[in-house]
Amino acid sequence: MTNTNLFLTKISDEKPVRLFLPIIDADDRLVIQCVLKKTQTTHFQLLFKHGSLPVNKIDKGTSCLINIDLGGKSVSIESKILEIINNQTLEMVLQKTITHEQMREYFRVDCTIPIILSSMIPEEFNSSHDNWKIPGTTVDLSGAGLRASFATEPPKNTQVRLELALPTTETTIIKTLASPVRISQLTDKLWDAAYQFDQIEDEDQDAIIGCCLGEQRRLLRLKVKVTKN
Repeated sequence: MTNTNLFLTKISDEKPVRLFLPIIDADDRLVIQCVLKKTQTTHFQLLFKHGSLPVNKIDKGTSCLINIDLGGKSVSIESKILEIINNQTLEMVLQKTITHEQMREYFRVDCTIPIILSSMIPEEFNSSHDNWKIPGTTVDLSGAGLRASFATEPPKNTQVRLELALPTTETTIIKTLASPVRISQLTDKLWDAAYQFDQIEDEDQDAIIGCCLGEQRRLLRLKVKVTKN
């Protein structure tokens, strides 16, 4: 068997998971809790509370993303909806698995949103030297980190507080701890920096991944429209 085929054997049956559900005519995905029930090697079912699944709004032609916590390690799987059963069960087939290490590349999208870096030292303990904030703009974004441009040089080899404003239906402010992976000076007044998220709440990471999936979908529709024209 391939690693993909073996994946479902590694998780317990009736495992609580988070589903990023594609919705018809919407870029944002619905993040919904459900239970994964194994059926065959690469087939499984997702079980939902009665009335929680928006059956008539599901885009069955688009792959779903499911996030699973395996002993503290986050793993995502891309899956296809085969059938909707009794309005509260989705029959699914596994297409591929994505580890946390792969997430940076797999979910990375070109995206321009405002961010702010600030000192790790709590404000009440800050000296004037430590009390700093550096605004920037993302170049790309993923569930594991981002790349951004700054008019002021960010501190090197220093963990920072990082805030970003996601362009969701209602603006979502994400707060995380992050460390620089790479900082490069492009011009006299422009720096390019890549950051990885060191500490982030599950709900915030879900919001970022959902935003990335929505942007991927929007760009795909734009590509199709341009191609047709």
